[in-house]
Amino acid sequence: MISSESNAKAVPILVRAREAFREIVEAHGLTDASLRITTRTLSTEEAIGTPQYDDLPILRGREVMIEAQFRGARGHAFTSSPSSWSGSVHELLGLPLESNEPRALLAAAMNAALRSLGLIDRTVHCHSQDIASCGEQMARQLRARYGPISVGVVGYQPGLVAGLAEHFGPDRVHVADLLAENVGRRVHEVEIWDGLTRTEHLLRASRLVLATGSIVANNTVDDLFDAAARHDVPVILYGVTAAAVCHLCEIPRLCLLAA
Repeated sequence: MISSESNAKAVPILVRAREAFREIVEAHGLTDASLRITTRTLSTEEAIGTPQYDDLPILRGREVMIEAQFRGARGHAFTSSPSSWSGSVHELLGLPLESNEPRALLAAAMNAALRSLGLIDRTVHCHSQDIASCGEQMARQLRARYGPISVGVVGYQPGLVAGLAEHFGPDRVHVADLLAENVGRRVHEVEIWDGLTRTEHLLRASRLVLATGSIVANNTVDDLFDAAARHDVPVILYGVTAAAVCHLCEIPRLCLLAA
């Protein structure tokens, strides 16, 4: 989290990540125009295989997965604004971060580039039955580490909610999501709250928050971290999208079965 003086605006997390990334690629000589990053949109099956769940956002057409490739390494990112792109690292660093499209491109490309340098791992989304297994394993690991605390989830992920409900009990799990079709549903005895209006309530009710890494691409990451700081609640980002951002900004990340 970023501290600021009373009249100074905090530097956005994704901007901090980009500037730290710039220092790394310049130090490694990766800004040469001949070194190209390419991104493309994956089909659903390419992205996640055939999972047991039918309510993942990617299956409902609410978001898609883009894949960046750089020097043989791959990096994934979820987004609601996919695009194909090709350019140098220097050109990538010049993209304005004013909409979801370039934010997702940057996230995926940084994942691929840092993966190529061996600085991060688990940048390619898990497939099929591993999606459920990952959620259960994450929940079991968290229960062993933190004990029977109240856990908030920002960004509904069915495997994770199932695992948390099993290991913490549904009364200790609080979920908020931005998709209107999810709000009000009860999944594993846990009601899904409206992320637009009840995230503060979730933070007050939780001692730990797990948030989808997709928030770095949809421009809600700073609002969540600012609110979590006010409530003194630690945040862990889960999934592949924020792999590089977490490394660059020293944010805890949980992602067990990604490749």
